[in-house]
Amino acid sequence: YPSIEYCVRHGLMSGMSDTIFSPNTVTTRAQLVQVLYHLAGDPDMTGVTTPFTDLTADWYQAAVAWAYKTGVVDGMSPTTFAPNNIVTREQIATILFRYAAKRYDTSARADLSVFPDAGRVSAYAREALAWANAVGLVNGTDNGHGLILDPQGDATRAQVAVILMRYVKNIVR
Repeated sequence: YPSIEYCVRHGLMSGMSDTIFSPNTVTTRAQLVQVLYHLAGDPDMTGVTTPFTDLTADWYQAAVAWAYKTGVVDGMSPTTFAPNNIVTREQIATILFRYAAKRYDTSARADLSVFPDAGRVSAYAREALAWANAVGLVNGTDNGHGLILDPQGDATRAQVAVILMRYVKNIVR
């Protein structure tokens, strides 16, 4: 997993412990915003609050505050963030699209109709997923019959590591 090594070495992601990365474990909303918070340089969030009443663990409080304040993420409702919900592939594309839009050109769009499951992309994620595909972040996943987007598919930590490595190499450079 060169992408995992890249992400760990560059401080984008850490393991589930000092010796375990768990590449096939799913990624949660809290984990994803924590990664982007690190990518943003861990800005000081002292005094920043959110309307979310379901933030129970300390390790992601600053990251969620940062993501909410910057508009990178919304809650699942006006008062819930759902930190332990599994993030889907289209949610990752949407969150990265919002994050990139703060600093980079996000005008590129791919024709998603080349994927047989393009019609399954949620309306809110179409533009973001078209951008993510155009810039090489999300290239599809092989279902044994060809490449599909799998927009509502759960994202593993290994998949997130690949997308983040591509993000840094293709967007941030």
